[in-house]
Amino acid sequence: MDTIFQAFHLAQYQGSGHSLAATLTPISPPHDPTLLRRFYNDSNGSAIETDIQRYLRMTQSPLSKAESTAWRDIYVAYWKVIGEILRAETGHHRDDWAIKVYEAWKEVTNLLIRGYSHASFGAWTMPCLYTAGKYLRVFAIKADEEQASKVRTGEVNMEGDALGDDIIPVFEKNAWLEDAARVINRSANRGVQEMGSLLYNQPPFQNLLQGTGPPQTIVPNSLNAADKTQLNSISLSKNCLRALEAARADMPPLEAFPKSHIVTFQYYVGVIHFLDEEYHRAEEHLTSAWQICHKSAHRNK
Repeated sequence: MDTIFQAFHLAQYQGSGHSLAATLTPISPPHDPTLLRRFYNDSNGSAIETDIQRYLRMTQSPLSKAESTAWRDIYVAYWKVIGEILRAETGHHRDDWAIKVYEAWKEVTNLLIRGYSHASFGAWTMPCLYTAGKYLRVFAIKADEEQASKVRTGEVNMEGDALGDDIIPVFEKNAWLEDAARVINRSANRGVQEMGSLLYNQPPFQNLLQGTGPPQTIVPNSLNAADKTQLNSISLSKNCLRALEAARADMPPLEAFPKSHIVTFQYYVGVIHFLDEEYHRAEEHLTSAWQICHKSAHRNK
């Protein structure tokens, strides 16, 4: 656990949101492929809370009691996620690993969101919300694929599926992704609120963008997860956009954010307007995304 919590304390001392988020990823970095296995093996179910609490006390930037408790709960939940992932990699729970991992990662995400309302996490920590939302969507898609496979093989019986195994109701087929979209929506709304607070209480936003994950990095996750082609529900995306519009006066201009985030944001806003038959506004946003999209970004074709 030493490596992860050394990085945690350094991120807290520097106020580096991206470094902090790197301690909460479910994938070991290429330069240290055994990091997460060592992290998990350094404790056990009966001692994990005590172990993490001890590591959290070793900091040059003392945490408040509420912050310390919140981060303890987050890293305990994170430890459990890593355990589920490792068990899946070794062949245990192979048939339902994705659902178990999704539920465990959802707990991490919910605890992070709770940290802003109950433990006053600084707005600079917002990249953690982005990382949580990013992988929540990935695990939700995997869980839906797992569920669909069970239905097709007859492991799961679904009412109303009288026409054959290939007919899977849209809601059931994407149940985990829809659940993820709701959670990411809450995360995006929290990000919008925190950015407003950040701009009122900190130095100029040009410097802050180096350490924060602005709402536009969280919102694309929500727009993506709520994509109508997958969920048949666009209201989830619109909720995010309404929150962003309400906070526009407190936000830096869109051009201040990384181009990769702008492209994603403009594309999905354009898709939403297109589905609403607002073709002029759709063309405006889609054209903007196309014009600034890097020529090497082949995934955006």
